[in-house]
Amino acid sequence: MRHGQAELYAQTDGERALTAAGRQKAAQTALTLQKAALRPDLLLASPLKRSQETAQIAGEVLNVPVITAPELDGRLSAQGLLEFARAQFARADRVMLVGHNPNVSLAAGVLYGDYFPFSAGAYAAFDWTEEKSPKLISRSKHDGI
Repeated sequence: MRHGQAELYAQTDGERALTAAGRQKAAQTALTLQKAALRPDLLLASPLKRSQETAQIAGEVLNVPVITAPELDGRLSAQGLLEFARAQFARADRVMLVGHNPNVSLAAGVLYGDYFPFSAGAYAAFDWTEEKSPKLISRSKHDGI
């Protein structure tokens, strides 16, 4: 999941908070995941404020505690993000990451096999049981391919 819409400016990039629309979208996305029975066992979020806020909203809706993961701060390459994500399956069967573009879009694109844009608050769920052929299960409708 990509963090919800954030303020354009703050003292630092890491301090940018969600806007009202960003909070609403995060809640809508979490409800969508809940209705689709896509509740994660593990919810990891970037330490940046907008991702923390997004993850807290999702965690409340999905009843999953949020764990801060510095690896999700947006500095990993798409491949690095995928390697980090794959390693989390040793901890849980269903893993949810809340992070940033461009690496969220790029990593999803690698799994999907094509360009995969993420707008603010968007999600994609993959079945990664077969490492060499992950399958898209669900994604935000407004990001359609």
